[in-house]
Amino acid sequence: MQDKISYKKAAVVVMVITLLSKITGFLREIVLGSTYGATYITDAYLVSQTIPQVLFATVTAALATTYIPLYSKIKIGQGEEEAVKFTNKVVNAVLVVSLAFTFLGLIFTRPIVSFIAMGFEGETLRLAVSFTRIAFPMVLFIGLSNIFQGFLQSNGEFAIPAFIGIPYNFILIFAMIFLGSARPYGLVIATLLGALSQLLILLFGAAKKGYRFEKIFVLNDPDLIKVASLSVPVMMGTAVQQLNTTIDRMLASSLPEGSISALNFANRLNGFVYGLFSMSISVVIYPLLSRLKAEEDLAGFKDKLVRSLNVIMLIILPITAGALVLSFPIVSLLFERGEFTRRATAMTASALVYYSLGMVFYGARDVLNRAFYSLQDTRTPMVNGMMTVAFNIAMNLILVRQMGHGGLALATSLSAALTTVLLIFNLRKKLGGLGGKKLAGVFAKSALSSAAMGLLVLLLYRNFAGYIESAGKLLSLVALGLMITFGALFYFALIYLLKVEEARWLFSTFNNLMSGIFK
Repeated sequence: MQDKISYKKAAVVVMVITLLSKITGFLREIVLGSTYGATYITDAYLVSQTIPQVLFATVTAALATTYIPLYSKIKIGQGEEEAVKFTNKVVNAVLVVSLAFTFLGLIFTRPIVSFIAMGFEGETLRLAVSFTRIAFPMVLFIGLSNIFQGFLQSNGEFAIPAFIGIPYNFILIFAMIFLGSARPYGLVIATLLGALSQLLILLFGAAKKGYRFEKIFVLNDPDLIKVASLSVPVMMGTAVQQLNTTIDRMLASSLPEGSISALNFANRLNGFVYGLFSMSISVVIYPLLSRLKAEEDLAGFKDKLVRSLNVIMLIILPITAGALVLSFPIVSLLFERGEFTRRATAMTASALVYYSLGMVFYGARDVLNRAFYSLQDTRTPMVNGMMTVAFNIAMNLILVRQMGHGGLALATSLSAALTTVLLIFNLRKKLGGLGGKKLAGVFAKSALSSAAMGLLVLLLYRNFAGYIESAGKLLSLVALGLMITFGALFYFALIYLLKVEEARWLFSTFNNLMSGIFK
């Protein structure tokens, strides 16, 4: 019982810290938009972050995912000292590979940037190359940070890995505020320092948990080979979103100035919403599904998985409806200041509409991937991921010609929908059914209620649009907040009247969560 209570407390702490991290991260994006706007400087900066924060981070995150169970196995079977030695083998391997990758990157920066941002030329290309050279050492910091996050989580420390995003965000915010738009190189240097701060915090936490660095470099070590081999399917399965982002930026680089920035701001806003809820649910459901699989409780496995998917639909579908109706005033309120003009607002709001169409699929995909991992099947998510990457590229090439950057956002949503459908289809085959009628029933009720709520909010907005646009930021925030609150109450009233079982489960979970916070 004590373990369960501690786990619940840890889950609450992680959720609260994650929320704070996302809020500060979103504040960072607001300051970025205000300082640099949707301009070539922002485009160049975002491209410079593609390699360390998107491409290489995917590789090391996959390594960390497979490192955790092997570390636990070695610690239990051979003792803590051997587990630390195993950690050092992984750390040293990541260290050597990261240094080699950084060295090559510094030599071939220009062709790499020209490939990623094929449409860049002139001052934009020059600036992107300079930014990327400064940012390349982040590969080392991010690679080691992912491993030490795994070390801390394996030792029951969840707060520090969840916390490291907060100082990172504040370092960037302070740099942008004090350096201003006239010193864009300061933003890249601050980003590098922010990544270093994350690694130092994790090292401090790891040292408190008994980690001590030791030079152990054996590439043919069986445990190291096992980590590398197991990480390949995970890497391919989790790389879909990052690769789609890279492809979007490559194609958007040939569109009008600010297209990459608009996609980034819209994607951040979209990810803030679905990531918070789907991440919280995924963190809770993963160990539960793993335990049910170990107990061979197939009925319980299906029930908990279907409930989780239904809860995601109940939460995210109304948010999608709200985003479709209020995308422009929300983006205007959050971003439109300084260098972020009305044109940038329109471009970002357009991308947000198309990204929001895939929001529920992003959330469901996270839970479904965890379900496959709990079944010790990492190959199926990998295969589905590869298929949807090809689909995303094809849809990008088709839609970008007709819809510009909005087509790139829509293609991303369509690829997420395809991934989710394929995962459900494969999971049904593996489990011999998945309760499709229950999923379809909750989806239909939630979609109907969300549509009704969206229509109500649209009518309210049209009646008060003039007031919202002419009022100050604070009054606009209050007006939008009241509309969103009224719409949410209306939605949940409809859900209650339609007798959706998961709604009661959701309210009960929320009450228990609040009790855990204030106990």
